Amino acid sequence: MKKLMRKCLAVTMLCMVSAGAFGQKKDNDKRPPKEPSKVVVPDKKDKPPSRPPEKPKDDKRGKP
Repeated sequence: MKKLMRKCLAVTMLCMVSAGAFGQKKDNDKRPPKEPSKVVVPDKKDKPPSRPPEKPKDDKRGKP
C-alpha cells in the first residue's frame, strides 16, 4: 500500500509541475507598453559651493 501511495504522489507531482510549466507558456500580456525611464542629471553649475574642511579641535578630554 505504501508503494502505491508513493507512486500516486509522484505521478500527481509530475502532473502538477508539467501543468504549471505549460500554463506559463502563453504570452497574452495585455498590459500597455512601458515607456523607457528617463534619467535627469542636474547641471554642475547649480551645485552649491563646498565648505572648507574644519580644523581639528585641541580637545583631549577622552585621551590619557
